[in-house]
Amino acid sequence: MLLTNAWISFCLFTAEVLNPVPIILDTDIGPDCDDAGAMAVLHVLANNNEAEILGIMCCTSSQWGAPCIDAINTYYGRGYLPVGTYKKSGFLTESKYNQYLGQHFPRQLKNGQNATDARKLYRQVLASQPDKSVVICAIGPLNNLKDLLQTKADQYSQLNGYDLVLQKVNAIYIMGGQFPNGLEWNFQQDSSAAQMVVRNWPTSIIFCGFEIGEKIMTGNRLCHLGSEDHPVRKAYQLHTQGEDRPSWDPATVLCAVRGSSEYWTVESDGICSVDSDGSNQWRTLDKKSHHYLKQRMDPLQLATVIEELMLQPPMQ
Repeated sequence: MLLTNAWISFCLFTAEVLNPVPIILDTDIGPDCDDAGAMAVLHVLANNNEAEILGIMCCTSSQWGAPCIDAINTYYGRGYLPVGTYKKSGFLTESKYNQYLGQHFPRQLKNGQNATDARKLYRQVLASQPDKSVVICAIGPLNNLKDLLQTKADQYSQLNGYDLVLQKVNAIYIMGGQFPNGLEWNFQQDSSAAQMVVRNWPTSIIFCGFEIGEKIMTGNRLCHLGSEDHPVRKAYQLHTQGEDRPSWDPATVLCAVRGSSEYWTVESDGICSVDSDGSNQWRTLDKKSHHYLKQRMDPLQLATVIEELMLQPPMQ
């Protein structure tokens, strides 16, 4: 059964948190440190009972992606969280911090081979959740999600991937695209996946475009004030040498959990289309469950909100 327009509006655009948001994070952790920052924000929101983390997926081929995720989960007291990873080779393997965190911080996963195939873990987690309950937050290329939509029935569900998503997912928040028109890195890295997911995803999509996070600069305070044993602090130090970095991914996580109304306005009158080169356009002639964020709160204020979350220590 499809959600009513009123219920979609309530779920997507209110900042009020009635219950923890059941969420799966899909990240390309490694090419940029703001993925690590997004994980810090998500864990602290979970500490505050605003989110329930169901699992975290790595969408790159890096053998250090899953151990890096596991190290951050472990730091926040959630080393038990399931971690899935992309199993095909050759996709975004470079990183300035994945291997260091995966080798120097406590974790269980030794390399990506020890992590579950993301397609399998998605199906396992989604099948176990109530209908229309799960939020997915995608802060990297959309290859894992393309693969999910193409899965077939298995031991977890008799539904194919498309129907499983339709049944279990409330909405997806995507850090991707540039609005109303542009060319953005996540879409560009796997343009066929971006095209397929944006065109065929069966629930509401909320896009947090390049222009949203670009002006929200964070990381410097974490590097100078964070504890020595903080893996996310180390990720920023290795990636930026302690300088601020745009907050594309932390902003997307913040919106996925808290909603947009306190921080952003939302454009809903149209549809996002993705071209073969990964560029996107917002078309106002069509109607679909697509939305994109527009600036409301001053980026300096938003940076303070995000960095305060990043600095909040793990629960003891």
